[in-house]
Amino acid sequence: MFTGVLHPYQADDVDRIVERGSMLAAYGMGTGKTVMAIAAAEMLMDSDKHITCMVVVPAALKWQWAERIAQFTDVDTKQRKVGKAHIVVPADHHCTVIDGTPEQKRKQFAFIHEHQPDYVVTAYENLVHDWTEVRKIKPGIVVADEASLIKTFQAERTRKIKRIKSDHRIGLTGTVMDNGNPEELFSIFQWVDPEVLGPWEYFDPAFIVRSKGKGRAGFPVAYKNLPLLHQKVATAMVRKTREDPEVAKYMPRVEHSSRLVDLDRDTARVYRRIAKDTLFELSKAAGHGSGSIDLAALYSGKAKPTEDTAQGRVMGRLLALHMLVNHPGLIRDSAKRYLAGKGGSRYCLSLVESGALDGLDHSPKLEELTRLLRKELMLDPELKIVVFSFFKGMLKLVAEAMPQYRSVSFTGDHSALKKAEAKALFSYEKDVRLFLASGAGGYGLDLPEARILINYDQRDSAGAQDQQDTRHVRASSQHDVVQVIDFMAAGTVEERRSQRRQFKTRTAAAILDGRGADADGKVVNDVESLRENLERSLRQLSPAA
Repeated sequence: MFTGVLHPYQADDVDRIVERGSMLAAYGMGTGKTVMAIAAAEMLMDSDKHITCMVVVPAALKWQWAERIAQFTDVDTKQRKVGKAHIVVPADHHCTVIDGTPEQKRKQFAFIHEHQPDYVVTAYENLVHDWTEVRKIKPGIVVADEASLIKTFQAERTRKIKRIKSDHRIGLTGTVMDNGNPEELFSIFQWVDPEVLGPWEYFDPAFIVRSKGKGRAGFPVAYKNLPLLHQKVATAMVRKTREDPEVAKYMPRVEHSSRLVDLDRDTARVYRRIAKDTLFELSKAAGHGSGSIDLAALYSGKAKPTEDTAQGRVMGRLLALHMLVNHPGLIRDSAKRYLAGKGGSRYCLSLVESGALDGLDHSPKLEELTRLLRKELMLDPELKIVVFSFFKGMLKLVAEAMPQYRSVSFTGDHSALKKAEAKALFSYEKDVRLFLASGAGGYGLDLPEARILINYDQRDSAGAQDQQDTRHVRASSQHDVVQVIDFMAAGTVEERRSQRRQFKTRTAAAILDGRGADADGKVVNDVESLRENLERSLRQLSPAA
């Protein structure tokens, strides 16, 4: 039985979900999707005592979901040790979490098949790696948390979750379109209810304008008829944002600011070299014809080629630019990994071997970050701060720069239990002041103890960035006002990344909220090209920098 308390705006939408049976809850981050899904699942299970609710989540959130089921229902509970901390979760016969070694998972699946617990919590990766056992569960309800993870048609996890048969499907996401693409919305609704948007062959020409030029043929240049698309998805979607009046009164106020950091002369010198190398590779690739490099895929961030291709050489240099403005040590680490045969970048190795980084062992961005952290942490002895960086090596550098403050790290390299430990220590240990996270912490994680969140670098995906920005912007926040601070190196590719996200955000708003399109119902891509950005950087970052 559901024992939590719903806000009025949540209660109405829970009723809609239960009445329709399958629906997408496109609630803004922190507005209470998890408690809604549990309330809806409990109501559906009240009408059928013999069904199981399978909750599919990012691996980092498995134990957080177990905690919430224990918190919001009347199930029997137990304490579970996670490293140096403890969490309260349901007893196994109420909720089984699929996690651990192959042998542990074998026992968990056997228990599920024999006892049919009310809830099974599993990760998207389990759908792929443990499909033989997952497909035997036969749930009556499937909840897909962070449903934007099934936005890609070809992804194995997308194909697997669409094969799980259930009477009820509840999708949860604060970012329905991670990259502002209606194609992503289509994939999600294929799972929620395929009748809402119909077949792809009708959807594509109705809502997407594609280019016909050489080299970028088929690339989306605009999206049309967005008011109609908004009407269609609204029939199977409940939508709330933090700005809605009935929601805002329960949320902390957000102060969002950017902090531009100028590169010093030595860093700017290396930046110009890498920018020139990138422009050279762009020009060389263009000269070889459209078959050599897919610029559309490159610009959209979808391409993942090797450095043996023209496209890969461009992306390798672009990545080096991002590493440099964060800290030159990241380039050196990449070179070491390449030499050791553990990934890394051949181009980064060439930079190190050429002596381009000689004497460069500092970062203006890191220096500015540490100044800010020391100031804020000294002013408020109870303050907790979250710092995000795309580069896991950067998190280690931040921790080393702040030895006087206890910190925890949260990355994709950690096990689900290790992540649960980091979250619990940050939540309950007063002397843990810093939560240092890679992109793995950007989805679904609740950090209401934090008052300040700092993005040391930015995400390419607008949806992923929105998710990351709101880890501490929760209805359960312990603060009336919270801050988000974006660090950016002035005059660099980091500024272009911000422009691209703004375009993606406009497209998503036009479809989901019915605002942002022009008078003709379109949103046009007006973002500065990579070439234009690099050329502008070379002008701005003159040798006198």
